[in-house]
Amino acid sequence: MALQSDGYWQSSLRLDGPRPSGFTGSYSLRLVINHNPRRQLKAIAVTGSTWKLQALELGIGGHNVNFRIHCDQEVLFRLSPDLLQLEVLSGISTEALEPITQFSTYELNGFVWDDLDMFQKFNAQLPGRSFIKQDKRLWSLDVPLRCNGGIDFRADGVYQFLISAQGEEDYGFAAINDGQGTLVHGSGFSSSHGTSLHSACTVRVQRDGLYRFFLHDPEGSPSFSVEALDTSADESGEILPQPELLNHRVTIQLLGTIFADAPFDPTKPERQLKPTRPNGLLELEVDVKAGNHAINFAINAELFLDTMGFGCWIDLPTTENSKELHGMAWHGKPQEWNISFHLDQDGRLKVGYDISRDRFSLSLMSPGILRPTTHLQELSLVGNFEAPLDSWNPENPANLMQSIGSGRFERCVKLQAGTTYKYKYVANRSPWILVFADYELDGMGADFAGRNPDPTNPGHAALRDYGQLTTHGNPPPLEYTPIESGFYQFFADVVTGAYAVIPLHN
Repeated sequence: MALQSDGYWQSSLRLDGPRPSGFTGSYSLRLVINHNPRRQLKAIAVTGSTWKLQALELGIGGHNVNFRIHCDQEVLFRLSPDLLQLEVLSGISTEALEPITQFSTYELNGFVWDDLDMFQKFNAQLPGRSFIKQDKRLWSLDVPLRCNGGIDFRADGVYQFLISAQGEEDYGFAAINDGQGTLVHGSGFSSSHGTSLHSACTVRVQRDGLYRFFLHDPEGSPSFSVEALDTSADESGEILPQPELLNHRVTIQLLGTIFADAPFDPTKPERQLKPTRPNGLLELEVDVKAGNHAINFAINAELFLDTMGFGCWIDLPTTENSKELHGMAWHGKPQEWNISFHLDQDGRLKVGYDISRDRFSLSLMSPGILRPTTHLQELSLVGNFEAPLDSWNPENPANLMQSIGSGRFERCVKLQAGTTYKYKYVANRSPWILVFADYELDGMGADFAGRNPDPTNPGHAALRDYGQLTTHGNPPPLEYTPIESGFYQFFADVVTGAYAVIPLHN
């Protein structure tokens, strides 16, 4: 937001209204001060189009600013820092913008829906996933789970999920990693609160069966729990335990390409950071090979507790001969870079993590230079393409796209009809460190086809319909199967996330 001469902060955005495709024109937001996820302003009351805000370090005890617009319009956001009030003003009329303050439905979304494809698991608007109201403070839903269920590449009975409201993820809840099942308002895929104490709800089951999910006191002090409905003994006579709640933050692990073997495996005990001082600082020293690297941090040795990514660099070095870097591990799924840097020669690196502030440090303990990656300079189209592209080689300049300004890139490629092409976009010719693809779980799009008819002018509704490029680690590849042979234009906008594959031979 921009500071005005009258002392107010304000910003104006053009927003999409409802679409026949199912987009409802619903929006959700909150304010973050100085890029610090521990300094957030959330809504505690609303009068007309003015929301009363409160500073909440962990976001507990407040809602996002939720509203719905009834047609395309310009919306003005105007903040009074003295009164802590946010006006959300329609550019058309007061009737064209509707504050959302009450919820009549809550939905369970996530890997608990084992039989649905990846695009549908977190689709909050599918039927059959609404909690049933038991009384004013208790809602429940019964779902079958499997000890070998969950996300397909693990299939180990660990389930992660979110709870939405009114069919909107960002109106609902995610978890606090306090071991108590505490929930926090307004934390869907688009509005994670960003600290190591926030994650999606995560549980582990050890037997197949029917499980009851409980949502407690959603409008007061919300929490969740999960219980097995079948408590009989198994074939050996053993009564298996109830589901294990995994939302804790007791330990932090260092992950990344600095490890040659299983670089992002959080279960290896030697990767756990150790307390070195009584103020919450954890540290670990690692021998690191020269080159480009990406790291992040896991919570409680559980990958699903969402590694801390993004790596917002702070206090950047003022000289080229830097040996120490500092940053903030802001987890903003699914838009989250890993923490990227370059080491000019083999060396020993001390990595520190301050759990009281979610800040990290990298200190080079040996000769050499440590440089942070701070800019996206190039973008490559990398996949199973034929010459002149180099198949699946992210570092070859033959795969570079042409920059057309404002974060947009394009590349013309000849394709054969009926061939399925798999590909990703890779920044800075990095070795699979800075990667863009379409994250299946973020509620944006329903396939990888790149069908956006106007990717140069995307609104939120178009991204919801056709998908959005994200930077969620090294995600699965995009896919495109042309009907006709000929030349196709691959387009990617790394600012908005819009992308498309456009035939040029018609």
